[in-house]
Amino acid sequence: HLACIFLVIIPLFPPPFPYPYPTFPAAPPRLDSAGCPGQQNWTEGEEGILQCQARGRPRPRLSCSRSDGDSLTAGTPRPAARGHAGTYRCRATNELGTAERNVTL
Repeated sequence: HLACIFLVIIPLFPPPFPYPYPTFPAAPPRLDSAGCPGQQNWTEGEEGILQCQARGRPRPRLSCSRSDGDSLTAGTPRPAARGHAGTYRCRATNELGTAERNVTL
């Protein structure tokens, strides 16, 4: 004879953090050449997309801007113009830190 016993534990108090439970392991932001190539070529008049993806957990926030304050949103298509040329500093940030990478268009 076989018998199965299931035990269900129901907490009396809710956990101190919201559901779903946090995802582990956590990881600081990372910008590498595979996800954020340092040299990207756009052709004037055609659609250009700044290719830069950050990795990390929780998902990092990403911003890319030049020293003159001009910024581009990574992954957003736009008509390429000479004014977009330059070096952009891409910065990925989450609760565990920050990663930076230069991208030249």
